[in-house]
Amino acid sequence: MTRKNIMSSKIIIITTLALLLVGFSVLFIVEARNHNFDYKKDWVAVYFENPRDNSLDFTIENHQGGKATYGYKIFIDEAKTIESEIEIEKGAKQKISPALDKNKLNGTEKITIVVSNKDAEYKIYKNIQ
Repeated sequence: MTRKNIMSSKIIIITTLALLLVGFSVLFIVEARNHNFDYKKDWVAVYFENPRDNSLDFTIENHQGGKATYGYKIFIDEAKTIESEIEIEKGAKQKISPALDKNKLNGTEKITIVVSNKDAEYKIYKNIQ
C-alpha cells in the first residue's frame, strides 16, 4: 500500500467516526426531549386518588404553559354542592379533598367533578354506595 492509500483510509475512518458521534448526539438530544412530558406539550390530568374507595379526593396536574387557575364544581346527582378555584404552578399537581356533608349522601349517588380552565372542561365520575 502506498502512503496515499493509507492516508485516505484514515480519513474515511475518522470521518465515519465523527459522523457517528454527531448522529448519536442528535438522537440523544431528541430522545431526551421526547421523554420530557412538558417539552412543547400542554396537557392537564384530573383523576381520583383512589377510585375504589368512597373518598372524593382528586388531583389536578398542570402541564400547561405556566401557572393556571382551575375552577372545579362537585355535583351530587346533578345538584351542585361545591364550587371553588385553585391555582397550580406548571409541572405541579394539587390534591383536593372536598368536605361533603354526609347528610347529602343518602344512598347510591353519582358524583361528578367538573374541572375547567379557559375553554377546556374535564369531567370525572364516581358512584358512591
